[in-house]
Amino acid sequence: MRTTASAIRVACAQTDPVLGDIEASTAATVEAIRAAADEGADVVVLPECASSGWAFHDQAEARAAAQRVDGPTIRAWHAEARSRDLWVCGGFAELGDDGFVYNSAALVSPDGVASVYRKVHLWNTEHDAFTPGDRGFPVVETPFGRVGMLICYDAWIPESFRSLGLQGADLVLAPSDWVPNPRQPAGLPPSAHIVTMAGAQANQCYVASASRVGTERGTTFIGASIIVDPFGWPLARPGTDGVDVIWADIDPLGTRAARLADPFNRPLGDRRADAYAPGMEDARR
Repeated sequence: MRTTASAIRVACAQTDPVLGDIEASTAATVEAIRAAADEGADVVVLPECASSGWAFHDQAEARAAAQRVDGPTIRAWHAEARSRDLWVCGGFAELGDDGFVYNSAALVSPDGVASVYRKVHLWNTEHDAFTPGDRGFPVVETPFGRVGMLICYDAWIPESFRSLGLQGADLVLAPSDWVPNPRQPAGLPPSAHIVTMAGAQANQCYVASASRVGTERGTTFIGASIIVDPFGWPLARPGTDGVDVIWADIDPLGTRAARLADPFNRPLGDRRADAYAPGMEDARR
């Protein structure tokens, strides 16, 4: 239950996109957004490549399922954001003005596109289908705090979370397509949960990671979406391995002062930039 004026309900909506089919995949995201809105969501996070599927053989195939920022998927998300007075973050195959195809995520407000992030760290065969992101890790001001985005494998690279943390991100939204880890010991949480919880705790921010489900070209996706507080603890049950919506009530803006001044752990405030490699200076404002 939201208890303050600045609290919001963030939801992670798991979908099962259809590879190469923008229309069917977008329709699934719209259904998911509406289901989350019916649960009172103020922010809805969708998976990575929710607009088209993910397992493209090469850039030519990815290009056929790519779209510009003003394409049909983002227009559909904006229509839902406007009609339900909420924000949508989701992954899409972006055709850039430079002609390259990027694995991107858009943050869409009731007023339109607020930010676009291009995945910096490509995983496995993504190198065959996408161009690495070229815009760094943007953070934007919203009514509920400073918001940044990551995509899936970015979470395994500590500098991704830290880049957002040093810009003062209160909330990180992470569209993802998590897969089983073949080295995963039985009885332990997915490694995706571990890196997400660590990133949240180390950078004192909320994190909402939405992961897709289904199977695509022999790759099975685990779902297991998670929402984590700034101390690294899950706030909701993990998503199942099917189409699902999870949510949590959070207060990124209202908790900012208290969490940054936490007397137990202050991993941002206690940094020693003078002791690190060049280029790791504190860029917070």
